[in-house]
Amino acid sequence: HLDHRIGSTLSALMGLSTCWWKSDHNTHHIVCNAVEHDPNIQYLPLLAVTPHAFAKGPTFSTYHKRWMGMDSIGRFLVSYQHIFFYPVMAVARINLYIQGLIYLISKPDTIHYRALELCSLAGFFTWQGFLVSCLPGWRQRLLWLLVSHAVAGVLHVQIVLSHFAMRFYMGRAYNDARDEWYVTQLKTTMNVDTWEWFDFIHIGLQFQIEHHLYPRLPRHNLREARKLILPICKKHGFDYHEPGFLQGNYEMWRQLKDTALVAR
Repeated sequence: HLDHRIGSTLSALMGLSTCWWKSDHNTHHIVCNAVEHDPNIQYLPLLAVTPHAFAKGPTFSTYHKRWMGMDSIGRFLVSYQHIFFYPVMAVARINLYIQGLIYLISKPDTIHYRALELCSLAGFFTWQGFLVSCLPGWRQRLLWLLVSHAVAGVLHVQIVLSHFAMRFYMGRAYNDARDEWYVTQLKTTMNVDTWEWFDFIHIGLQFQIEHHLYPRLPRHNLREARKLILPICKKHGFDYHEPGFLQGNYEMWRQLKDTALVAR
């Protein structure tokens, strides 16, 4: 468990709870883009990535253990989500702080190294507060916080880009050959086409298909894995979706807008 201790310490010192991330992200990998089960697409009442999330009334989140639906305020927000989506991504890192703290506080009996993560998170917020206090005035302090979080927002866009424009489904996955593991990952995930010399900018997140098919594969091997997966997709007629970054953003924005129009 030494690696877990190290991971919990280092990630919490950056404001992220490893325990929460493992719970949230591992669930996402198992049931990617499942409306009732994938926490990474459950953002009501702020965002809805597919009309399936509200078309037949509230849906029950098996991850959050609660019903998720829209009241009049939620319907208004979702109706214009394509307009404020990118500004929301600029402050989305704050949600990671909140989700991590809620998870650590609300599930004390099921978390490894809870005290370690809470102490490390306290260290992060203390360090961040001290750093902000070194700036000369409140205007500069607020501006620094906004800019630093907005820069991190680019990472959030890169992450959600891989799934928000892809297929969503209700109910269980992996029922037969039409939605077995390989097929489901390809239907719910897309890559971002980029030059090999530009990989350091995307830090491996442009190879989400490979990452979802082989979650424990080190990121420096993902491009090599792509060379093996492409012939398999061609042989069996599977769609391997890999638009450029701008095209992928447009497809995601289009999905958000189409869903917004349904909500009105």
